[in-house]
Amino acid sequence: MKLRAIPWLVGLVALSTGFQAEAKTYRWVNEQGIVTYSDQPPQVRPVEGEREALIGEALEISGTKRSLETIPAHIRAQFEARQTPLKPDEKTRVGKILGDAFRPDVLYGAVRGAFRTNYDPQRMNFVIGQLRTPLFRKIAALEVAASEPGARQDLERFTIGLQGDIPQPARVALVQRYEASMRSAELQIEMGVVAFRAVTRSLEPVLPSEKRLTAREADSAERSLRAQQDGLVRAALVRWLYTFRSLTDEELAEYVAFAETDAGRWFVATQRKGLLDAMRTAMDAAARQMAAAFPAKR
Repeated sequence: MKLRAIPWLVGLVALSTGFQAEAKTYRWVNEQGIVTYSDQPPQVRPVEGEREALIGEALEISGTKRSLETIPAHIRAQFEARQTPLKPDEKTRVGKILGDAFRPDVLYGAVRGAFRTNYDPQRMNFVIGQLRTPLFRKIAALEVAASEPGARQDLERFTIGLQGDIPQPARVALVQRYEASMRSAELQIEMGVVAFRAVTRSLEPVLPSEKRLTAREADSAERSLRAQQDGLVRAALVRWLYTFRSLTDEELAEYVAFAETDAGRWFVATQRKGLLDAMRTAMDAAARQMAAAFPAKR
């Protein structure tokens, strides 16, 4: 999601720089309702369960399964943004092939496969133990709500409002730590590159040679995508501020603490690998289907 460039964002990042080295304070509530503050992350009792059931539950509660449903729209947007001489019926066929290759159920199956391959019972039990808590369920719902199409305008209003209501440095430090753990801006770029390559490769059999992107043009386009890193990080900070706006600093600190644990990093890294591998596999499948559906044009 692209946000309008707002000058205060530069100050926002600068404001948070001095707080990265602060001592971290974690907060959590045990089963007896006792609130604990510590400089060590919370410890959660392992949760027993079958591997397949735990993987499915983790992907459901975390919102991962829901987020995969947005990918076909992203691929469609990449395709529609390309200026091509395709006839209407050809565009329809290309869109159908891309939609079939990048079906959410295919992507979801690949992400589940990554967790099967990289399964770690202790880490998964820790993750499930956290995700099942009321706070983490609440946060998962906030993340899903913030990703809904209807939230775009609300996010833009929130962003503009920050010009007159700059967050406290401690709050900025929390969302910066969260983004450092999630690396969402980096993932957004990688996803954009894969989507760009998928559309480019899929269109090759359909377009005459003079209309296809050259290797130099493709490389230039990818470099342009990767050059957006800093802007996307700033946008991610704003997005997290918006998403978590109803949480207290203590609640957000607990969530960030989980993301920084070994199990939290494992969960995010496995999600990431499964998603990118699935996107690349779907890209290859789309290219093969395109080559079979359209006679190559010279």
